[in-house]
Amino acid sequence: MNFWSFLKMIDVDLRLSVRPYDHLTPLFLGNVPTPGVKLHLNQATDLMETRTRLLQGAPEGFDAAEVSFNRYAAGKANGDTSLVGIPAFILRNFRHRCWYVRHDSPLESLKDLKGKRVGTDSWNDTGTMWSRAAMRDAGVQISDVKWTLGKLAPHVSQKPATPETDSEPAGGAERLPEGEYLLEALEAGRIDAITTAATPEGIYQQGGKVRRLLRNYRAVEAEYKRRNGFRPGLHIIAVRRDFAEQHPDSVLTLYKALRDTWPIWWAKLKRFGDATPWAAEEVETMIRDFADEMPPYGMESPAHQKMVASMCKEQFEQQLVPKLCQLEDLFGAFDALHRSAKAAA
Repeated sequence: MNFWSFLKMIDVDLRLSVRPYDHLTPLFLGNVPTPGVKLHLNQATDLMETRTRLLQGAPEGFDAAEVSFNRYAAGKANGDTSLVGIPAFILRNFRHRCWYVRHDSPLESLKDLKGKRVGTDSWNDTGTMWSRAAMRDAGVQISDVKWTLGKLAPHVSQKPATPETDSEPAGGAERLPEGEYLLEALEAGRIDAITTAATPEGIYQQGGKVRRLLRNYRAVEAEYKRRNGFRPGLHIIAVRRDFAEQHPDSVLTLYKALRDTWPIWWAKLKRFGDATPWAAEEVETMIRDFADEMPPYGMESPAHQKMVASMCKEQFEQQLVPKLCQLEDLFGAFDALHRSAKAAA
């Protein structure tokens, strides 16, 4: 055996940081093979810290990680080539549900937000970008709202957005001073609504001080899906470019492992859907209304194509990026890996 043959037998270490979503359970349990790759999994918590460690690389950092789709795409639009995005939409959902008001608020729809004072704990997060997209879809433009930026509550671990880490509306926004919080401002009536990815705990309490703006959010979200043809994507997997260039086969192995974990989880969900009372109904809903976006990988699905195109359009129209991002900007490098692998086969 020569030296190069020996090297090919050595597994490549790949450090992946990702949240332990249910559909990734088979991956965390080691039930999905990764030939040629020794996968080291880290359970992500703070995505901003995860991104820092991703860019840092080994030995303390990561080779691949879950990242904000909006921040990744915005980086591409601004010329950042440090990461190679994988079309793995591991976290998706509608954001109509992510608008909150006081329990006694007269507001009942996204249209009611026009002219109101609205708080948010992040301007650049993917979730809040899609929340504003939902608002715009309802006919309320960003400039129709008076914005307040700040931390949600004292107990929320998310780091507060600052001018150094987060932008703000083109028309400007009020920033809460240190020691003041959005939920307190909402309950005191200083602002009328909040949009955030961190669901206030009061939502799950009977008689809480805060409720969802849209009491019928499921019906509104289902109608949005019927009209627009997709469910918003929030997070993807990205790989450091230097790792991808050095180990292209390992990146493809990771992508295959992500895809292979889905049918294992899906079969388990259909067979043992007893964690919640109506899990079986949710499975049937997914089969009936969301089959075009399962599994959440690749760009072959028209639903994924529409979602990515809509995100790029929203980024530009919300003035988060200087130019409209294109599909080839986002996943072109990954597609090139696929083409090279096929040519070499």
